[in-house]
Amino acid sequence: MSFSPIPSYVIGTMFLGIGVLSLVAPEADYAVFGLPLEGQAKAKTDGAAASSTTGTASPMVLAKGARDLAFGLTYVALQYRGLDEAITVFSAVLCIVALSDGAIVWQYGGPALKSKAWSHWGGLVAFAAWVAWRAGLF
Repeated sequence: MSFSPIPSYVIGTMFLGIGVLSLVAPEADYAVFGLPLEGQAKAKTDGAAASSTTGTASPMVLAKGARDLAFGLTYVALQYRGLDEAITVFSAVLCIVALSDGAIVWQYGGPALKSKAWSHWGGLVAFAAWVAWRAGLF
């Protein structure tokens, strides 16, 4: 079965955009992802007030940015080559990433950001449905 290339290019472009955000504005990516800046979580547990600008970005957000860039480039490359089945399999594997990203936010996001885990999991449900449709499961 042949699929429209548009969703793969859109998903790839979204991952590329998130990857660039992580590399160019790592502090902003924390809020998008759903985690407090490093130092904010400690300040909150110590009872100190932490503003939205308190804290720093961990170098790990740069690794996340590289991860997202790789995901985006993979979608674009697979679609460019017309490898529909590979896109479906790759997307199924990335469902694990959405599940784990949500679990990380749930565990470490703190009370103010914990609800952002649901955006990861909601994306997972939509993504898994798209994968199932592509795989011919419904």
